[in-house]
Amino acid sequence: MNVLKFGGTSMGDENTWRRVLDIINGYETPVVVVSATAHTTRQLLAAADKALENLEQARQISHSIKNRHHQLIDQFLNDSHHPQKADIQQSCTNRINKIIEILDKRLQDIASTKKISPKNKDAIASLGEQLSAYLLARCGKAYGLKTRWVDVRQIIKTDSNFGQANPDFQQITQSINLLHKEIKHGTVPVLGGFYGENYKGEITTLGFEGSDYTASLLGAALQAKAIEIWTDVSGIYTCDPNVVQHSRPISQLSFQEATEMAYFGAKVLHPCTMKPAAAADIPIIVKNIFEADHPGTKIHNQQTRNGWAKAITYLSDITILTITSNGSMKGYQFLAQVFKRLHENGISVNAVTTTEASVSVALQANFNMQILQQDFEDIGSVNRNPTQGLISLIGCRFDTAESINQYIFSAIPEAKPSLISYSKTKQNLCIAVSETELIPAVCRIHDSLFGEGG
Repeated sequence: MNVLKFGGTSMGDENTWRRVLDIINGYETPVVVVSATAHTTRQLLAAADKALENLEQARQISHSIKNRHHQLIDQFLNDSHHPQKADIQQSCTNRINKIIEILDKRLQDIASTKKISPKNKDAIASLGEQLSAYLLARCGKAYGLKTRWVDVRQIIKTDSNFGQANPDFQQITQSINLLHKEIKHGTVPVLGGFYGENYKGEITTLGFEGSDYTASLLGAALQAKAIEIWTDVSGIYTCDPNVVQHSRPISQLSFQEATEMAYFGAKVLHPCTMKPAAAADIPIIVKNIFEADHPGTKIHNQQTRNGWAKAITYLSDITILTITSNGSMKGYQFLAQVFKRLHENGISVNAVTTTEASVSVALQANFNMQILQQDFEDIGSVNRNPTQGLISLIGCRFDTAESINQYIFSAIPEAKPSLISYSKTKQNLCIAVSETELIPAVCRIHDSLFGEGG
């Protein structure tokens, strides 16, 4: 049994749907997880935001989603000769209309209350997957496959942390028998990723790009042979191929390396994807729907070594905060207070360097930095260094400082790092530089490590 997850690009139009169904048809017992069709989730959230100020414009977005899905189904089924084509088309039409009715009602609620609750936002965001999974399953039947839609809420149970819900794996393993029954009857279950429900039956989401996480949770519960993430690139690359021209696919990564890449800016996988698969020792394979025969990238429990590093990732819009103790408390108390305040503000740290008297942290600047800075001023002085970028070398195995200098800093002599953090245990090297230097530095470091001489 293989769990196959197809992302938004794979769900883009009727041509990619045919590719997806051809891939599914090549497996004996697949379980399929899909994202919303390309751009739909962003449109849904844009409609919610627009409803705060202009309901009519929000409804225009809603109806553009409706029309696009009607067009997709019409074009897909146009050449079908399935004897139940008319019934399949009508069921798809009814599903699209029903989902849009639900969306329009929620947009009306937002316009009336002038607020978007986290619960309502999750319910709206999930509609894309609720739509795409059902439609693909019905079109699969018209394509000659035994595909059947299964509402993922029957299986993926979570807490009530809307927007970033935590799955209850014990509940998921108890509910997974539903999929075993479908497989036993010879059907191919098709489920929407990204969302689930809490114990009250309210819709929750697992975080942006959470369909990968859904696939991993289901794969672990099913004890699948592999979890395959199908996208539009042939695996995970040494760096973003849209930025670095000579980046190349990585044949193998450990679960830890893939997790670090996701947290430090690589956009191929949701950061939590690796955890269920690693616990169940099930490999994740990242593959390309446009090059189905390419082996892609295999992520598993084994560590492999090739070269000085596995990959380079980067984050922009970083702020470096340096908090220096005012001397009113002991070193360990000062450090505890710094991280206590970060925890209370719900802020994740991307990189950190510490001494007994000062702490420098690299943070994504997506919250009120001024309030955070004021929160630290009772324990020390605060220096803020905004508009930084963070370069991360994943799986780096530098044995000496000389080798780091040879391959990294000699490649970017003009850069003036504002923070350097190295973890030998996690094998990560993080370097913060000015955002204007970020992309040129990434490209030059990549050439140094992965070029012909690297």
